Amino acid sequence: MLVRRSGQVCLALAITLAGLIFHGTNSVRAADLSKYLSPDFCGVLVIHPQRISESTLVEALKSGLPKELAKGDPTATAMNFLKNQKNLPPGMDLEKLTKLVPLKSVQRVVLVIDSALYKTTPESAFIVQFSDDIDGEAILAAIASDWKPAETNGVKYKKLKGQSGQPDGAALAPDSRTLIIGVESTVVKMLVKEQGDRPLLRQLQHASFDNDIVFEFFAAPFWAGLTKSTGKSIDEILAAEPDPAAAAVAKDIKSVSIRVNFSGKTLLRSEVTTGTPETAAKLAAKAQEGVTEAKKQYEKFKKQPPPGPMVFLMPMITRVADEGFEGLEIKADEGQMTVTLATPKSLPDTLRSVGQMASMFLQQPPPGAKQPPMPGDEK
Repeated sequence: MLVRRSGQVCLALAITLAGLIFHGTNSVRAADLSKYLSPDFCGVLVIHPQRISESTLVEALKSGLPKELAKGDPTATAMNFLKNQKNLPPGMDLEKLTKLVPLKSVQRVVLVIDSALYKTTPESAFIVQFSDDIDGEAILAAIASDWKPAETNGVKYKKLKGQSGQPDGAALAPDSRTLIIGVESTVVKMLVKEQGDRPLLRQLQHASFDNDIVFEFFAAPFWAGLTKSTGKSIDEILAAEPDPAAAAVAKDIKSVSIRVNFSGKTLLRSEVTTGTPETAAKLAAKAQEGVTEAKKQYEKFKKQPPPGPMVFLMPMITRVADEGFEGLEIKADEGQMTVTLATPKSLPDTLRSVGQMASMFLQQPPPGAKQPPMPGDEK
């Protein structure tokens, strides 16, 4: 199926972020993303591999890993993933993709979420930006052999026919350092020259991209797309919700913003804007209930830790968790609920030990040889 097939290509790019974080890239000015944000879009997820690769926490993890693993090729990781997938696009040439896609130079990966629904799933598209020039046409040719030329708003792109009732896919390389791929209806919206009023863009203008990971959600276009696709009002849609109180809270949420940084004092900050102070207070109380329950489960975990290698890391893991709970702040201020998680001070050392343990498991000595000490055993 097309969405699944094209999604596998996109997912491969996303999965390789696990490899990308071990590689720095040259810093260049990213292309202007605002021109691709349609009024119908309700969410965007932005990931910066370069920032992540240079972060304090990732550097700590890499310091404990074997050099060959820390410097592994993310392209190979992606292609090995694709080799194991079924229903890949006809004519996909993995060998050519390996040579053409410079994953080490991926600077930014952006997922845009369209409020339009295909059955029950919001449609989406990826924007992948590189710090080096790419041959976009060659990359698309290596992804599939049955692309068809198409044009919208004076912009040419390639179209891939959907199968088994799935929507068509589309892709293009708008410049020498950008690839766009996703559901055709979403891609076409991205290429409209006069976008008009864009609530999500207004929200993004207040959210700095100077973060490792950014997620922004705006409720208005989401509800507009849902009511249009179902033919029901918001109240009619929420009437199916078994918990009327939860339905009322959901209706009153205006936006959600999440920022993650792997360097600095704050690991995560989330802001939920609501229509009334009462809703923000209810959300904060619910979040606090969740934390209380998590603490109970955590105490059980400490008393009965899982067997195996994890036991050697338990003192460090529990220290990180204790610091995490201590540095977690939930509050409601007027119409906004804010969750802030301070970076646990012991987290870098713990990640370093995790890397060392991974290194030892990957470099096991032959049977009968002296085993190296586990992390935490050194005196």
